[in-house]
Amino acid sequence: MRAGVLIITACAGLMAAEDEVVFRSDTTLVRVDVQVLDRDNRPVQGLGREAFVLKEQGQQRAIKNFVREEMPIDLLFLIDVSGSMRPHVERVASAAHQALPSLRKDDRVSIMVFDRHSRTRMPFRPSSEATREFDHLLRTETFNGGTDITRALYDAAQYMKRQARKEARRAIVLLTDDETEFEADEDGVLRALYNADTVMSALLVPNVVHRGGGYPRTGGGYPGGTQRGGGWGGVIIGGPGIGGYPGGGRRGPVGGYPGGGGGSRTRSAGSAEIARESGGDSMQADAAYALETTLNRLRQRYALYFNLPAGVTAGDTRNLNITLEASVRRQYPDAELRYRKTYNASISSGSGAPAEEVLETVPMRPEPKPLPTVTRRRTTDGSSPGGPNIPVH
Repeated sequence: MRAGVLIITACAGLMAAEDEVVFRSDTTLVRVDVQVLDRDNRPVQGLGREAFVLKEQGQQRAIKNFVREEMPIDLLFLIDVSGSMRPHVERVASAAHQALPSLRKDDRVSIMVFDRHSRTRMPFRPSSEATREFDHLLRTETFNGGTDITRALYDAAQYMKRQARKEARRAIVLLTDDETEFEADEDGVLRALYNADTVMSALLVPNVVHRGGGYPRTGGGYPGGTQRGGGWGGVIIGGPGIGGYPGGGRRGPVGGYPGGGGGSRTRSAGSAEIARESGGDSMQADAAYALETTLNRLRQRYALYFNLPAGVTAGDTRNLNITLEASVRRQYPDAELRYRKTYNASISSGSGAPAEEVLETVPMRPEPKPLPTVTRRRTTDGSSPGGPNIPVH
C-alpha cells in the first residue's frame, strides 16, 4: 500500500485486483466484501463493478476500486469437542483429507477446540499440516466436557485479530451441534467478528434437530430444505442474563446445570444466524460436500472500495447497503447479497485525510445492558447485546 493511504476493511477477504488498482495518495478507502448467491444458493461469479450499487449512511457512494480474484486465506477451524461430538469430528477430519489439499500454498490453517474452555491445538501453519493435527486431536481429546459456544467464538475472534495476516482473507469455520449450556450473545459475537475483520461459516451437526424442528434451511440443491437462509423457526430462548454477560452476576450454566434456571439443559447459540450476518454460510456437516463447498465459498466474494466521506470521526459506526444494478437484478431476480451491514471508521483524524495510525474503535467488552426476563423468540437479527473479553486457555 502506498504511503499516506489507509484501507479500512469492512468484511473479511481482500482479493487480487481485476486490473491494477491505483490508490490516490490523499484518499482513505473502505473495503466491503460481498457474496452474491442465486436462487439455488449458488455463488454468482463474473460480475463487474457496474453490477453493484453501494450506499453508505443512505447516500450512494462511487465504487472507486473493484477486485474479484482469489487471495491468500487465514482459516481457523473452531471444533466443538464436547460430549457426543466425536463421530462428527471424525467425519469432518476425514473430509479434511480431501478438501484441504485444494488450498493454496500461501494459505494458512489454525485449529482451536472447545468445550467449556478454548484451546489452540495448532497455530497458523501451512494447510498441509492441518490433516495431521485433526488426526492427533481425535486421539487426544476426551469428548466428555460441557459446551460454551459463545465463549469459544469470542476467543476465536480475538485470536484472529491478533494472529491473522492483514493482507489475507480471515475466516472461522465452526463445527458444532449449536447446543450451549451458557447464555447466547449473537450481537456481541458479531461485533467481535467485525472488529477482527473475520467472516464465520458454520458446519452444523444433527443434534440441532432437537431444537426448532431441524437444520437451518440451507437452500435448494442442499439437503435439509428448499429455501435459502439460516433461520431457526421455532427456537425459543430467554431467561435472565447469566453472570459475566450483561444482566448477570457470576457467570454460570443455564437449564439443568448448577446456576441455571431449570428446564432445558442447553439452548441454541445462534450459530447459523451469526454465520449469516457475518457474511458466511451454514451447512449440514454430515453432507459429503459441506467442507469443500464452505472453503470454496470463503473465496468467492467481490471486494468493493469507496472513499471514506469527509467529516467522519474515528469510532463512528456507519451503515452500508449494497444492491445489484437494475439490469443485473432482472437477470438474477432472487439473488441474495451477503455482506456486513456496518463498519467502523478507524482513522486518526476527523476527515477522509491520510492516516498513519489505525485506532481500535470497537471494544470487546461493551457496556452491560440488562437482558429481558421474558421468553422471546429468536430472530435472524440476533439477540442479547454485549459480551465478555475472555482469553484463550
